[in-house]
Amino acid sequence: MRNVSPNGISVRTVCVLTALVTIIASALPAESASRARRGSAESEAILPQIDVIQVKESADEALRTSRDLKRDNEALSAKVTQLDNRLLLLSEEVANFSYAKVEELETRLALLTEAYKDMYVKIQALEDFVERSRPKPPPPPPPQKPNNATFSPVASNDDLLLASPEYDLYQSGLRLFNGRSYDRAAKTFEECLAKFPDGTYKDNAQYWIGECLYQQSKMEAAIEAYKKVFSYPNSAKADAAQFKIALALQKLGQTERAKAEFRRLIERYPASDFVERAKKYVAELR
Repeated sequence: MRNVSPNGISVRTVCVLTALVTIIASALPAESASRARRGSAESEAILPQIDVIQVKESADEALRTSRDLKRDNEALSAKVTQLDNRLLLLSEEVANFSYAKVEELETRLALLTEAYKDMYVKIQALEDFVERSRPKPPPPPPPQKPNNATFSPVASNDDLLLASPEYDLYQSGLRLFNGRSYDRAAKTFEECLAKFPDGTYKDNAQYWIGECLYQQSKMEAAIEAYKKVFSYPNSAKADAAQFKIALALQKLGQTERAKAEFRRLIERYPASDFVERAKKYVAELR
């Protein structure tokens, strides 16, 4: 009698199926291993061999190069900063030098202008004197009358100007100023004002007192001296005094007050030669 399972399948058939399953199961791992070996071989064929020591040395060299570049960059940055600072200082020195030279040239120009004006007045006075000294046809003699009085010609204003003690004293002060003897020049101008308080050069002498103080960097005293020029009506030195007040305030570091004084010059003396420079200062001051 044949052995039959409850499902109607014989024991022999079950044994055969079991053997087949075992064979297939044992073949699968071998196939997988074979495929893995083939993949590894293919990868090794594609990827080059890597030298670990060489890679490490290259990385170290790159790191050293990076550090050297960083140090060089820091040193270069420090030098650039140093050059910037030196350039800034040099620019300030050039600016200060330029302003100082401009002020000095303006002062010298003012002296030359005054000398020119005085020379022109002298020439005109001499021409008038020569004109009056020319002989003229004698008029018909008047009737003779007894007269014991003597006649002495009265000097004209031009003649008085040519031989004026005030003029000589004032010119002496200008010469001292031009020679940079500011203390002596200021005393000479003060003497001129004391001796001739209503003289022709009273406002000019007052202005140059302020200039003497300004050149000695006595800015507060210079400002007060310049302000006194305004006490003389219609002074030809009023605009110059106003301009120097503003400059003195600027040198004292009082920027806003300086700008206000420059604007006052522009408003009060629109025809002044100092207006353009005053406008420039107003635009540049911060």
